[in-house]
Amino acid sequence: NVDTVVDKINNSIKTLGIDAECVKGGSIAKNTFLKHDHDVDLFVKFSPEYPDMQLSEILYNILRKTFPRQSIQRVHGSRDYFQFRLGGLDYEIIPVINIHISNLHESRNITDFSPLHVEWTGKKIKERPELADEIRVAKQFCKANNVYGAESYINGFSGHIMDILVIHYGSFLSLVEKFATITDVSAKNPIIIDTEKLLDNPLNQLNKSKITPLIIIDPIQPNRNAAAALSREKLLIFVDACKKFIDSPSEDFFRIKKFNIREKILEMKKSLKNAKIIILKVSTIDGSKDIVGTKVYKVYEYMMRQLELNEFKILDSAWNFDYLKKRAVILYAFERQKLSDFVEKKGPPLNAKIDVKKFLEKHENTKINGNRIYATVKRKYAVPEQLLKDLLIEKYISDKVKKIYVDKII
Repeated sequence: NVDTVVDKINNSIKTLGIDAECVKGGSIAKNTFLKHDHDVDLFVKFSPEYPDMQLSEILYNILRKTFPRQSIQRVHGSRDYFQFRLGGLDYEIIPVINIHISNLHESRNITDFSPLHVEWTGKKIKERPELADEIRVAKQFCKANNVYGAESYINGFSGHIMDILVIHYGSFLSLVEKFATITDVSAKNPIIIDTEKLLDNPLNQLNKSKITPLIIIDPIQPNRNAAAALSREKLLIFVDACKKFIDSPSEDFFRIKKFNIREKILEMKKSLKNAKIIILKVSTIDGSKDIVGTKVYKVYEYMMRQLELNEFKILDSAWNFDYLKKRAVILYAFERQKLSDFVEKKGPPLNAKIDVKKFLEKHENTKINGNRIYATVKRKYAVPEQLLKDLLIEKYISDKVKKIYVDKII
C-alpha cells in the first residue's frame, strides 16, 4: 500500500529530526493512474535550509532506516534519486526543495517544481472531476501508439504534458479532434498552448532554444516550454494516430501491442519489396531503465547516422529493449543493391594552394569542378554489413552495451 510506504518514510524523517515531508507524486497523487501502472513517484520535500549537495545523501539515510532489508538503487542525475521495488510496485523517491508559488525563486533544480505541477493538476481535477478519466484515456491512447514517456530514449509525451493538453481542451476527444486537423508539424509554425494565459507573445518571450513544433507554456514556470523534450517524430506519430482515430474510431487505438520482432520483419518485407534487413542483438548493461534505454537508443542513432554518412539509404528501422531480460534488438532495412566501388571525394578550394598541393600528392585521379578540386577514390564500404562490422568494435558503442552483434541478414 502506497500510503503505508509514505507513512513509514515520514516516521523515519520525524525520528531522525529532519525538516522534510514525503508526499505522493505523479499519477498516484493526481488520481490519473492506469490499471496496470506499476510506477509510483514519491517526493521528499526538504526545507530550503538544507544544502543542495546533501539532499540525496540525507534521503538515502532516511530510506536505509525505513527499509533496511530493501535493495535501494541510486540513480545519478542533476540530483541523485532512488528506486526500489516493493509489493509489486516500482518506487521512485525524488528529493526536492519545498517551494510554493510565493517562493519559486528558492528552487534549485527543475524537479523542485514537480510537486507544484501535481497540485495544479489536482486543483483542476477537483473543479472538474471528469477530467481524471479523460486524462487516463489520453495516456492509454499515447501508450498504445508508442508516444508516451518523457525518458530520454522515448522523447514522448510526459504525464505532465498530457495533463495540460486534456485540461486545456476539456476532454480526450476535443484534444484528438484538434490535433487531427494539424497539417504542418514544424518549429516554423508551432502549435502554442498557454492554458493560464501567462505570456502575451510566447514566440518572442521564450528563449529561442525552447521553440519547438509544440509549445506548451508551463502553468507554474511560464518561461519554460513543457513540451521542449518532445521529439518531432513522436509528435508526427501522435498527429497521425489522431487523424486515423477520427476517421475510424476503434478500441485498437488503446490496445498496447507488445513489440514482436517476427511481425516487424514481416511488416518490413511486405512494405519494402526486396529490401535487405539486418538484425542486431544486444545484451544491455546494468543500471536504471532510463539510463540503459538511453544508451541503447544512442547506439541505434549513432549507427544510423554513420550508415547514412556512408551513403547507405535506410528504408526503415526499429529498435526495442526488454529491461528485465537485459536485451535489445535493432533492425535496419536497406536497398539490396550494393553501392558503387568508387566515390567522389571533395577536396579544398583552389585558392588554398598548400592544401590543394597536399590533396594532389595524396590522390591520383583528380578533377576540378568550379572553384574546388575533387578526387575519385575507392569506396571503403560497399555494403552496410561491412561498415557495421567496424562500428561494433568502436569504443563509443562498446562503452554503452555489454555485447552487440549482427544476428541475421535477410
